[in-house]
Amino acid sequence: MTRYKIGRVFLFVGLILIWSHPIQAQSQPTILITYHSLSGKTKAMAESVAKGLAEVQGVEYILKPIVEVTEDEILLSSAIILGSPVYNANMTPEVQFFINSWPFEGRPMKNKLGAVFVTGGGFSIGEEATMFAMIRSMMIHGMIIVGGDELEAAFGASAITGEGDFEGIEVQEIFLRKAEGLGKRMGKLLLKINP
Repeated sequence: MTRYKIGRVFLFVGLILIWSHPIQAQSQPTILITYHSLSGKTKAMAESVAKGLAEVQGVEYILKPIVEVTEDEILLSSAIILGSPVYNANMTPEVQFFINSWPFEGRPMKNKLGAVFVTGGGFSIGEEATMFAMIRSMMIHGMIIVGGDELEAAFGASAITGEGDFEGIEVQEIFLRKAEGLGKRMGKLLLKINP
């Protein structure tokens, strides 16, 4: 091979590397918002999380129920925001099964951001216990936990959906705002650590 041909090969490879660098730099971090919803109320909270994220420029999100999430979506996301109804003061078996399906070998979830939201039928029915169970599972995987935007959403967002003034109606605005704040905070924080 002549020096001229070798030079052309190096020039071609160099140009490819230069052109591909801006493309890589422009890829936006992705947040997976996923949930299990029996009545549609946890889904409403998930949609509010997405609404908050949509206000943050520079991040993308995937919003879907856990049964539709692929392993690639789990692995390629920079953050996961996970929602569950309260079920006997715990996450539903479907959410636990979903977390148990995450790959563990080599700890690929390590250093991803994680956050949670829940819906519970009544007061003191286990919302915080459920959030902590989900958070503990995320921490076992090495994830970094993000709480909500308000003091009243310190561990994530939660909603009361079946007692007193909250019975028999859609999820109240006060709870949807907490979910929205959680999404917005996650998006802003992700941009700070992954500009």
